[in-house]
Amino acid sequence: MNIKKYIAAALVCCSITATLTSCTADERQETATQNMLRFEISDGGITRSATNGLTMTTTFEQGDQAGLYAVKDGQVILNNIPLTFSINGFWEAETPITATDNYAGAQFYAYYPYNEEALFNPSSATPFAEMVAAARPASRQNFKADYEAADLMVTGAATVGQYNTVSLQLHHQKALVTVELPNFSYIFENADIEPYVLSKSENVSFTLNGNTVQPYFDGDSQSYRLIVQPGEEGTLDVTFTTAGEESSFYIDGLGDLQAGQFAKYVVDGGAQLITTTLQPGDYYCADGHIVSKDLPVSELPENIIGVVFKLGTTEAIRTTNSNWSHGIVLCIAESDKKTPWATSRANDIPSSSRWFDEFGLAPQYGTNANNFDEELMSEEGYELTQAWKKVPESLAIAGLTEPLDLVSTMKNMLDTFEAGYPTPAVISTGWYVPSMKDWVNIEKQYTLIAGQLENIGGMPLRWDGDVSNSRYWTPNMRDRRSMWAFVGNKTTLSDRYKGPVLSDSSPYYRFIMAF
Repeated sequence: MNIKKYIAAALVCCSITATLTSCTADERQETATQNMLRFEISDGGITRSATNGLTMTTTFEQGDQAGLYAVKDGQVILNNIPLTFSINGFWEAETPITATDNYAGAQFYAYYPYNEEALFNPSSATPFAEMVAAARPASRQNFKADYEAADLMVTGAATVGQYNTVSLQLHHQKALVTVELPNFSYIFENADIEPYVLSKSENVSFTLNGNTVQPYFDGDSQSYRLIVQPGEEGTLDVTFTTAGEESSFYIDGLGDLQAGQFAKYVVDGGAQLITTTLQPGDYYCADGHIVSKDLPVSELPENIIGVVFKLGTTEAIRTTNSNWSHGIVLCIAESDKKTPWATSRANDIPSSSRWFDEFGLAPQYGTNANNFDEELMSEEGYELTQAWKKVPESLAIAGLTEPLDLVSTMKNMLDTFEAGYPTPAVISTGWYVPSMKDWVNIEKQYTLIAGQLENIGGMPLRWDGDVSNSRYWTPNMRDRRSMWAFVGNKTTLSDRYKGPVLSDSSPYYRFIMAF
């Protein structure tokens, strides 16, 4: 005998045997699976009252639990078995239920959500009736589990169907009131930019017949949901504040709602969520609305106050108000003439004076513009403007017999622009003076900004003339008596940064804001 040929044959034989064994196991597994009962439980929906064809249905999530009963010959053969919604779309028992002859002719019932203390009467045509009657919607439904517990659903009878599947449809046994309060928000598709809430209802409270209730807030629909007892008269009072102003309204006629019905109430336009991409060049309006830079000129609103030139804000701005995180806007207008920072001459301030320390101000970056490194500059216009606002208009300085006015002109210009080009309170910083770095950021978007300003008839930036006629104030101090001013579209640092004294009337004012 050829030994090598024999060994090879034996190996082939073993391989075939292993394959046959594996196939047999798979067939046994398939047969076992086919012998299991499969449960499909769906929501028949809750219908809007007095409206045809509008239905809300529950979207079940993996891990949700329903309760299952089975009755045969008047006897309960499956008693409140928890079924868990699985990733495959079926509801599964912890221990699989086999499709034996014992279930032939059995009637299956289900309810949702699962309750260990569920009531079930197998001798009744409506075996869940006692449980439904005893269930009263809780006053506290603000957590999802509490809301679902109040929204009791039950099925009628079903039998085992094709492929050993038991299909059961749930029906809502209570009524639902949904309330959509004002909420206007922009949802940005940009990475790392949070939603911009223009107006939102806050301090919301609900009372039902004088008793406090806490509805569930559904984030997807931006609405409050309250399960109520069907056919029971009641008045639902709702109070809320929007931008600090309190509003209220009430809903009566709840007794008209029957089991499986809902009523929807939309207050003052309800939730308006706009999904968009925030871009440099977008327009910003006095009421806080954002208008796409790509909108045709003929469709632009009249209340535009600025153009977005940078996405995101600074840590200092966000620390002051975490909602001011979206972008920075350049005003469409500027001072129509050259204007000083202060009315008083500061030339006589003693060289030893550090009058600015107590206000959080200090000279920055040195006195020689040629030594500047623009990459090391900070976007600090907001915090420096706030610091300057703290300086009194009549400032006593050691070594001087008369107090000086170093800030009134700047403050007056801010007030003038806030009155002429009002910014929305709370959701924006209000106008402030751009820092040196802020001006660098504006310059990077100069071509885009220039085109957008032209579209809306805004005042162009004065960067095409000579240096003496193109200076803009910054809040950055050069020394105890002078500031830094910025000139755009200049190459050399000495042409870009000038150091006028506080009373110099050669620079202009142009303001920015963050939102």
